[in-house]
Amino acid sequence: MDNIITKIIELEKEARLLKEKEAQESRADSLSQNIWDKRSDEDWLQALRQKATYHASRPLVVLSLFDGIGGVWAALNLLGIPFSGYSCEINHYAVQVVRARYPTVKHLGNIMDLNRDIINEQVDLVVGGFPCQDLSRMGKKAGLHGHQSKLFFEMLRVLHIIRPKWFLAENVSSMTWVDRDEISKYLKCNPIEIDSQELTPSKRRRLYWTNILHPNKLPKVREHISTSLQSVLEDATATEAKIGCILASNHYPGGKCQLQRVLDNSKNVLRCINLSELERIMGFTSGHTDIEFKDISKQETPSHVSSADADEFTIDKQTKKGQDELLKIYRKIRWSLLGNSFSVQVISYLLSPLLDNMVWEGIQSFPFSEKVREIECSVMDVGEVWAVYNEHERPNWYAVILQRSGGRFSASARNGKKRLLKIEVQFLEMAYDYLVGELDAWSPLRGTGRYRLSQRTDIQDSWVSVSHRITGYSKLKRGYFVYPSKNEVWAIYQRGSERPTPLFVYVLEMKLDWNKLESTKPGKEGFKARCQLMQQTVQAETYRCTTKELEYTDLSYFSFKVPFYYVEEYGLFKLELSNKGRMSVTEDHRTRNMKKRRKYGESSDEEVEDESD
Repeated sequence: MDNIITKIIELEKEARLLKEKEAQESRADSLSQNIWDKRSDEDWLQALRQKATYHASRPLVVLSLFDGIGGVWAALNLLGIPFSGYSCEINHYAVQVVRARYPTVKHLGNIMDLNRDIINEQVDLVVGGFPCQDLSRMGKKAGLHGHQSKLFFEMLRVLHIIRPKWFLAENVSSMTWVDRDEISKYLKCNPIEIDSQELTPSKRRRLYWTNILHPNKLPKVREHISTSLQSVLEDATATEAKIGCILASNHYPGGKCQLQRVLDNSKNVLRCINLSELERIMGFTSGHTDIEFKDISKQETPSHVSSADADEFTIDKQTKKGQDELLKIYRKIRWSLLGNSFSVQVISYLLSPLLDNMVWEGIQSFPFSEKVREIECSVMDVGEVWAVYNEHERPNWYAVILQRSGGRFSASARNGKKRLLKIEVQFLEMAYDYLVGELDAWSPLRGTGRYRLSQRTDIQDSWVSVSHRITGYSKLKRGYFVYPSKNEVWAIYQRGSERPTPLFVYVLEMKLDWNKLESTKPGKEGFKARCQLMQQTVQAETYRCTTKELEYTDLSYFSFKVPFYYVEEYGLFKLELSNKGRMSVTEDHRTRNMKKRRKYGESSDEEVEDESD
């Protein structure tokens, strides 16, 4: 009997332990699920709102240029930031959508008619995704000075006269480095590249220029179900996790960019993404563009109607055929509007620092460019110092721009033809007293110190050899003094090694004795730099700042400034370490590049349109 009782007690104990274990596992699963849920696209926005320290005493005053269907207003609503909105947009369908969805927004019409007197209050934020048709690799490739993309300079003009506290500009990441550098030159900041698939179900790489502090960390939601294509589908199954880039025209039957990547569950056949699914992909609510459009123009004439008959084409709304034609036109309009819009979640992410009270308190006057007229603007102005690649593909040779003609920035380029690029430069050679320990005046390792103008000039006929504009220099009576500046990335080589390997550092602080640069001897410049060591990530040429700090008092260690742009978040940099992959416009390079393009199926952004010119 005692044995039976003992056995029962042991069984009860085991059952109790098993029950407790199951409860613990259940709590762990629940906790894990809660943590995972907090990483969803909705939850990270909710977390940002909960952590907000700034509580507006007044609405944020926002001017949206090239407003489209109001992506910035949708982003501000997601963040919970009240706003007083002004919109510049000329597409009358987009204007109708914004009027319907955001009735308090004031409409100002064409950006070219905008002046300071129209807005009677201080603008806090200007946002604009200027036209990409001349910048995209899928577009006209005329560059920033092309017929449509040159509206960037209108945005620059507006920033100059409005002088907001913050700005945010957006465009395609496939633009050439020449165009990217010119935009950065006049906005006076480097862009941040974000692929929308990090936050949404769609792949879309874009560059964003802003003086708002970049968010510290990108939410790790790329693989979460809430940012998958499946999460937005209506009775369909996704055949891939993310959809391709949404364009304004990739819904047309038979188009090479047609989005037929989901399986209709009821028919078991592939179908296109529908419009309500597309709206959710882009970050809008379902039905955002589902309004009754007025004044459908002749531009929306169906494709089967010839241009000769377009003016006489009418739709009989009373017939089924007419209703079907009208439905197709409505679908075309809505898709086009969505394809030209922002990815709302990405804009929310970039504007999220405005929820922080410290950002508002740290507002500083931004030095907006004084040069805003497109005809006066150029990526290469006379008198600027530019870095040129040496024989080791290191950009530490320097040249002063004397004059530049041809290429996409010439007058003929604006008329549809391009002339071959010619950049007349005068090279800088290292001053005699800085040559100690160097083989000659063209050191492949050293890129700082005093330089003198060489006696001869030279013609550069290709963008390939030119790296970036130098901003860290002082002009002297007998030349130039080049130095590493704050917030720059530099390559540092340790001397004495047979095969020197560079370190890459981010310059936090730098001091020089400015009064002695003209006459000082090497090593006596009063130089001191505090830098952060950069660590390479698993992605090629992508680096992150570490917490390791290094101090230097010897200028000779600094080899070359490294061009970079930001990737996804604060402290993550994409470095440009060589001229690899850049296309040329010279006769010498044209044949080789044509072979490259045939091999890889590519086209050159710098291709000469008229071979005989």
